[in-house]
Amino acid sequence: MDAWEDLVYDDDVLESFLKKCDASATLIPGPAGNIQAAFMNRTGTEQPKSTQEFARDVADATYERDFNSNAWKWAQMFIEHHGLVKDGKFENVNSLQEAKSAEVLPLVVCILKECKPNGLGDMQLTLKDPTATMKASLHKKGLEDPEIAANIAVGSVIILNLVSHQICT
Repeated sequence: MDAWEDLVYDDDVLESFLKKCDASATLIPGPAGNIQAAFMNRTGTEQPKSTQEFARDVADATYERDFNSNAWKWAQMFIEHHGLVKDGKFENVNSLQEAKSAEVLPLVVCILKECKPNGLGDMQLTLKDPTATMKASLHKKGLEDPEIAANIAVGSVIILNLVSHQICT
């Protein structure tokens, strides 16, 4: 007799183990999550919200999810602990909004919202901080480094030092 043949259970034991939970559905991360949330808004039992009100709620929830995440909080603690900015306060970190007026930013902290290959071995990134969202490129040499490539994922927080930018028109 095989060992798996001893695993005979009654249906009532299995039903109590496999009961469906009543938890609400988790949202898909990224832009697909906004579509999922829109469908959930329209299929609910109560009266659906207006488009403007719903869009405002989605934006607020996205902000809360991004900037109250463990990754963001750990980045704040890391910066304050190591004194990487003036006075050791996280509020003194450069924002992406400042990139429009400065050529080089000493320190930028942002969340990786989207990453996709560009077909040439590089990666196109969408970065977000509390003030703005910006596109960026990651060179293939960075992707070939095992320490960097293993940590590039949507939702991760990136601390960038001496960031220069180009404005393409």
